[in-house]
Amino acid sequence: MQLFITVMDKLRLEIRAMDEIQPDLRELMETMNRMSNMPPDSEAKDKVSLWLTTLSSMSASDELDDSQVRQMLFDLESAYNAFNRFLHSS
Repeated sequence: MQLFITVMDKLRLEIRAMDEIQPDLRELMETMNRMSNMPPDSEAKDKVSLWLTTLSSMSASDELDDSQVRQMLFDLESAYNAFNRFLHSS
């Protein structure tokens, strides 16, 4: 799904402000939620939800630090792989 790639690309381009990342991440979550056959406890949804919670506690101008960016990239890569496994199994 393109939204995974979009968020990961933004992070790699050092776009780190909450208000620049959160809208795409929210849209990604909403898209996954609309997939009725996707289990609510899927790894992809869990990882995205965790980061949405983290970002929602930040101010719009707050930026993720290096450690958070690295972790978010790792988590999104895992979520993307889990999502692709789900697509190929259904």
